[in-house]
Amino acid sequence: MSISFSGLGSGLPIDEWIKAFVGVEEAKVETLEKEKEVLTKKQQALNTLKSEYSSLESTATKLTDSLLGAGMDIFSKVSVSTSETSIVTATVTQYATPSKFELAIDSLATQSVRKSDTNDLLRNSSTKLSELGITQNATFEINGATISVDPNNTVDTLIYKINNSSTAGVKAYLQNGQIVLESKEYGQKDIEITGDQTVDGTHTFAELLGFNKSSNFEMGERAAFRIDGGPTRYADSNTLTSDDTGILGLSIDILTTTDKDPDSGVDIPVEIIIDSEPDSETVLTALQEFVAAFNKVIADTDAGTDAENGGAFTGESSLINIRNDLRSKVTSTVETNGIYRSLADIGITTGAIGTSVDANTNQLVIDEEKFIQAFEKDPSSVKALLVGDNTSGMECDGVMQVVKTSLKPALSSTGGYFTTRADSLNEEISRMNEKIADKQEYIESYEAKLTKQFQYMDQVIADLNNQFSLMQQQLASIGVNVGSSS
Repeated sequence: MSISFSGLGSGLPIDEWIKAFVGVEEAKVETLEKEKEVLTKKQQALNTLKSEYSSLESTATKLTDSLLGAGMDIFSKVSVSTSETSIVTATVTQYATPSKFELAIDSLATQSVRKSDTNDLLRNSSTKLSELGITQNATFEINGATISVDPNNTVDTLIYKINNSSTAGVKAYLQNGQIVLESKEYGQKDIEITGDQTVDGTHTFAELLGFNKSSNFEMGERAAFRIDGGPTRYADSNTLTSDDTGILGLSIDILTTTDKDPDSGVDIPVEIIIDSEPDSETVLTALQEFVAAFNKVIADTDAGTDAENGGAFTGESSLINIRNDLRSKVTSTVETNGIYRSLADIGITTGAIGTSVDANTNQLVIDEEKFIQAFEKDPSSVKALLVGDNTSGMECDGVMQVVKTSLKPALSSTGGYFTTRADSLNEEISRMNEKIADKQEYIESYEAKLTKQFQYMDQVIADLNNQFSLMQQQLASIGVNVGSSS
């Protein structure tokens, strides 16, 4: 009889056995990971779908914002024109009130200017301050901003320091042998140069260079203008704002004073007209954005709930109901005082007449020509259809208001479909993570346990092998041959 074991101890493939046993448990983890992957993909799909529904709501809001006031009304655009653009130019915002008036400009706003005395040395920016008589370091203030001087600095350095001060409020430059300080603001703004430190042992900076002389200072003037022949008004800038004119959303840049009639000397004022007119182009663009967002929502919701193709939201009736309600609201009629009752009346349908029966009737299309014709015929009726009507004692919501109302419950952050479904998925994924973690922890302890048990078995077999070998030797010594252990 001959018994043979290979390798250490038992010679059995212990590692392979352990790997096989552990592999059974690891397969269970892989199954859990796949289930988690399905949940994660569903979560991502839900986030995408929520974003699409939110975008649809935003495109509807862009149209209904007109209810907030003229400044948000995309159904009309405001323009401004002036009779003489060489004298004034004007711009308006959507908030500007349509109006017409005459503007006479008596004078433009100017900037205050303070200069030094004339000195030929100031015709060269490389002149050192010591050459101007500055013999010691000192500081002075321009409108409260501290400027330092050093005899070894050049005029160019001094001007650089002034221009780079964020609070001095002046622009410095050389002109005709003088240092000129020009106020950055227009109107009656003083330029104060103060400081009691002497720069030559006797004079302050302002005294030495002559900045303190009244003859070297010219106060800026305010712009003077009149509206419709009324009293003179004043402004601290050559840009007249709504505060200056009293007209919301209007900005006027005055370039020069108005002309006068050469014979009578009477002002020839500039006529300014602010007008508002229907804006079909902007509304059409907004509707195109709405239609694109609607089509995206419907297509992706249908794909997500398609059972035959394994949609991520197969069987979720809440989502299907949201989708069906939305489509119903978009294609329904509304009652207004206008002549249009549905989107189809202004060229937005699920397909043109004669469209193939195989066409996707869940997708909206815009007949741009029909829309423009409808808008030009009656823009107020188009607006009433889309955003609502409260004229003649009648109050009703337009299609876009109806759409927003339909979407609001689904998108609500408290109890809405997308929020509750996301919370549910998060909980499922969290539980799945716990299961995976627990299973992985179990596998580690299970593998350690198997390893310990097989190592013990291996040692037992090794001991048996040793005992068998010893027995062979003892039997051989008395002439009994029982085979070899190797």
